[in-house]
Amino acid sequence: MLELIMFKVAIIGAGSIAKKMATTINKMKGFEAYAIASRKLEKAQAFANQFKFTKAYGSYEEMLQDEAVDLVYIATPHSCHKEQALLCLKYKKPVLCEKIFTPSSKDSAQVFEQFEKEKVFINEALWTSFMPSRKILNELLYEKKVIGDITSMDASFKVPLTHKERVVRKDLGGGVLMDIGIYPVTFVFRTLGFDYQDFKIDEIKYKNEVDVKEELTFTYKNGVQAHCHVDGTSIISLFVTIYGSKGKIVMDMVNCPNYIKVYGKRGLLKKFIFCRPKFGGFEFELEESRKAIQEGKLECSQWTHENTLAMAKVVDKVLGE
Repeated sequence: MLELIMFKVAIIGAGSIAKKMATTINKMKGFEAYAIASRKLEKAQAFANQFKFTKAYGSYEEMLQDEAVDLVYIATPHSCHKEQALLCLKYKKPVLCEKIFTPSSKDSAQVFEQFEKEKVFINEALWTSFMPSRKILNELLYEKKVIGDITSMDASFKVPLTHKERVVRKDLGGGVLMDIGIYPVTFVFRTLGFDYQDFKIDEIKYKNEVDVKEELTFTYKNGVQAHCHVDGTSIISLFVTIYGSKGKIVMDMVNCPNYIKVYGKRGLLKKFIFCRPKFGGFEFELEESRKAIQEGKLECSQWTHENTLAMAKVVDKVLGE
């Protein structure tokens, strides 16, 4: 029997999102939770012990010099992404960088340019674009046209977040648009396209110099409007509703849906599709990143560099960067 060649994943940062990724890696065949790096060796060692990582480093640069690393997942606050991605490039390490890629389109473009110049893989870890639910939804809307022509859409991500340090601190790239707003906005893009005709900021609220609420409307050439509701001070509301000429589609969560419901013109439920990811959702971006790296590609087709820049330009406009 041939020995399975393990794909060794390293993580920069040992916070909550890193723990979710580590949990996912440990459930996957062919992937190894290989190395974890934190600014404090004690924290990295504790993380390694908890999640069964092979190695722990108290220095990002020291970990990046480890020749066994196949992919680096950046799991730090937004404000650190550019610096750490470029550090990975210094050691020619492929990168999967947690969303949002960087706090500005200028920084994102610079990072992509450097990686493409050196022919090294890098991708934003926008997990929603890699999930099977995206393919299922596209088939329902555009191949089977189960609700006819799309007429409008509402995508919401509302959850109390102002107690989270990463959200309220401006120096960490805080604010809800970059933290949770990316989900409804990119959902609109992946469903209706990136070529919107008009983009309007209906409402924006700030607290302590960071944004805590946005109401955004995207209008397309065919007249279809998509409304994005983002709120870090509200009760939880994560739904998506896509209205059509022959019915509507409802999803319970914009970022990681449990189900897709299809309703007919008279409001009767026609189809119920369970689509909750088996391991939580991060597994798909890992699989596609490995595949792209092994094929010598510089990005994943599910969420490209161009797509990342399109989202970054919305952030620039809303936050006035």
